[in-house]
Amino acid sequence: MFFHKNKKYEMDIDTANAALQNILAACNQAPNTIPFDKILLRQKADTKPYNRLIVFTTLLLLLTFLAPLAIVPIATELESHFTSESAVLINDYLEDNVLYLQFTGDDLLYEQAYMESADGERIHILSYDADKGLICFPYAGDRELNIYIPMEGKPALHFLLTPKP
Repeated sequence: MFFHKNKKYEMDIDTANAALQNILAACNQAPNTIPFDKILLRQKADTKPYNRLIVFTTLLLLLTFLAPLAIVPIATELESHFTSESAVLINDYLEDNVLYLQFTGDDLLYEQAYMESADGERIHILSYDADKGLICFPYAGDRELNIYIPMEGKPALHFLLTPKP
């Protein structure tokens, strides 16, 4: 009863190729063009680990391409948190080495506004007029400055002032 499992049937490659061609011809199929020894090599090759690796790599690549889609909603939420529609710079001009910035909005803390240079020097405002929304800064014009204007309950407005070359 278990003896038939131990039998191994063997056939040489030329006979197997001839049998395959006869079977294909009997079924009205096109003859096989792949050499029979290559068919045997494909059968013997253990490609399952490579196939799994290709699927894993494809999934990893797909996740890499889709990752920005998960970040975009977070970024837009942060952007809406850090942007302010309640304060807008409407005018800026320079007169007698004084920089004038005019804003609309009620949330600005004009008296706490300052400029900061690249080396960390903090330059405070010369004056402000909250009714007109005007802030005045001293301006030398020879270096890059960051302007910070705090707001009530929101992050400060930040402007970068660069000198003309």
